[in-house]
Amino acid sequence: MALKILLVDPDESWNVQAKKFFLDASYEVTAVYNGREAQLAIYNDKFFAIIINYATENHSCMQVLKFIKSNSTNQRVIVIGNEQKVLDAHDITEEKLQKIGVANLCVKPFTMLQLKEVLEGHLSLSDLMANVPKKEGISEETEVSLTDDNFSKIKIEEFYSSQAVLFDIYIKLSANKYLKILHTGDTFSKERLDKYKNEKKVDALYFHNSDRRKFIQYNNYLSKKLIANENVPAYNKVNILKNVTEKFIEEAYTVGIKPLVIDQGREVCETVFQLIESQTDLYTVLRSYQNFDPTAYSHAFLVTLYSTAIIKQFEWQSRATIETTAMACMFHDIGKTLLPKEFIGMSMKDMSPEQVEQYKQHPELGFGLIENNRALNNSVKQIILQHHEAFDGSGFPFQKKGQKILTLANIVCLADDFVHIMMDEKLQPTEALKRILMDKAGVKRYNSVLIEKFIKVFVDPDKVKNEVALPSNSRVVKKAG
Repeated sequence: MALKILLVDPDESWNVQAKKFFLDASYEVTAVYNGREAQLAIYNDKFFAIIINYATENHSCMQVLKFIKSNSTNQRVIVIGNEQKVLDAHDITEEKLQKIGVANLCVKPFTMLQLKEVLEGHLSLSDLMANVPKKEGISEETEVSLTDDNFSKIKIEEFYSSQAVLFDIYIKLSANKYLKILHTGDTFSKERLDKYKNEKKVDALYFHNSDRRKFIQYNNYLSKKLIANENVPAYNKVNILKNVTEKFIEEAYTVGIKPLVIDQGREVCETVFQLIESQTDLYTVLRSYQNFDPTAYSHAFLVTLYSTAIIKQFEWQSRATIETTAMACMFHDIGKTLLPKEFIGMSMKDMSPEQVEQYKQHPELGFGLIENNRALNNSVKQIILQHHEAFDGSGFPFQKKGQKILTLANIVCLADDFVHIMMDEKLQPTEALKRILMDKAGVKRYNSVLIEKFIKVFVDPDKVKNEVALPSNSRVVKKAG
């Protein structure tokens, strides 16, 4: 059944255009031109979402919003502004609108596609699947020309779909040229994908960036299903969660840390907790896990995975602690988005002294981006700010030392350093750990208790053996002989 939306806008031409667009996108649409008609429609029917222009008259937008708050609890509302200066004149901000139940504020000019993206940010997975126009069979392949930066990439063997494909799927023909091989609503065909993989040697599929949220929703759902299944190997569980986490981080870095992004981040963090909590043999995967690409998104995923695995070794670990740390890990390098592009993929050892000083600002820059975001708790913010602080005071940006650093932040520091060594030097995880442990000066960067717990991440917790040198204040007893 198509989802119903209500459009309220005094501009008749815009209303007609918007109605046609959303009808073509498989929504059921009611369009009205004033507040009185809007209130009557809301009284007589139920809507998935209401899109209303702030310039609405007879009754005003604010009157309609008050009516909605009194008569339609939890109604999704998106307010449109024709001009920012009009909203400023009335002291209307997104924060103030959210206090009275408005989900989003969109100020013109924006495209219908952008408005649809905002609307679909509120779709649950069941809403999304119910609203897909199901077709029998598969549509004809269609060639399209769009710039490469419009697309997200996924390995072909790691793509999963519901019976009805939730969004258009492409293969890449050449730079800025794509072939749409599955259309939204098509019956999913693994045979077609296998044909491209085996006969045409296609190794990747693509989907539009605007569908990235749908990808995250569906694959996060699949992750939870797989994690709950004891018969599925741990590696497979980690791998699908990797895809979810990387695409979520890509979404956050691209569109910004908005309320809907944070809400989806919480869902991903819940899945991370579910994996860490239920998978007793996870150490076997973490000891050999090498399925990564040298990208910021893969880096953030691996830091998330290893940080939460360390926390799992402590008696004081909890769901809240693991989910808080997972959220901070996914955003820990968000400050780098404010650095010049020359820093992308650059190692500190390759930077000039001036560049190093600029690079060391990214924890503060990241903190600045999320400091006033009420949806993120203070622990997340402090971990982001302190994730490069070292236990011996050699870190940055404030050279904090010892107990002045949050334990969770020092855990992230350890995981972050470890992942950099593993990825930059292309080492096996166990070899990267040995590299850390054998660096007598470097190992002082971390609380020795964290080092002990990190070792347990890689070995059977019931068979912990110390095979390399540990800090002098370590409580782990060295193996005899």
